[in-house]
Amino acid sequence: MHPPVEIAEPKPSVSLGMFGMILVLAAIGAFFIALAVAYAFAIQDRPAQPNVHLSNWFWVSTVFMVLSSGALQWARRDLRMARLAPYRMCLWLTFGLGVLFLITQLLGCQDLATQGVYVVGNPRGSMYYVFSGIHAFHLLGGLGGMYWLIRRAGDLTDGEEQPLRKHRAAAKNTAAYWHFMGVLWVGLLILLFAWQ
Repeated sequence: MHPPVEIAEPKPSVSLGMFGMILVLAAIGAFFIALAVAYAFAIQDRPAQPNVHLSNWFWVSTVFMVLSSGALQWARRDLRMARLAPYRMCLWLTFGLGVLFLITQLLGCQDLATQGVYVVGNPRGSMYYVFSGIHAFHLLGGLGGMYWLIRRAGDLTDGEEQPLRKHRAAAKNTAAYWHFMGVLWVGLLILLFAWQ
């Protein structure tokens, strides 16, 4: 008698949508790395801005970003279990926290301006605005994706597995982008704190 043969389960392949998202995130990451390297060279001989501290609003915005990622993960858990009402609520919560992130970013830039830190004149001053501004622009894209998910979630009904499966794939791609924006912001915040 022959021993039972184990049949290897096929490994899940990366969907075309996720592959495209990986390419987009790689391009965004490469752009920010190039920007950070350019600023590192631009500020190496420049004196630090005297009496300037990184605004507390940037730290508050970081809390909003982390909370929004948590809310989005909670939403995806609800979606996997086909609990549609809590899923929609968590999506709205994620969206709202994303908007609060952007508002606190604006308040942080306003605080820097009151400290005499401006875009022109010194690369050390402009880097706060450039990094936070470009990141905020990319986060707006994430908010657009989140709003699209919210609109599509309104069409979902219990018992229809195929639309749920498609929506889960879209939510996975959107979550990858959103979490990447969160990790990217934490990295940028560390750089801004180190270079102030």
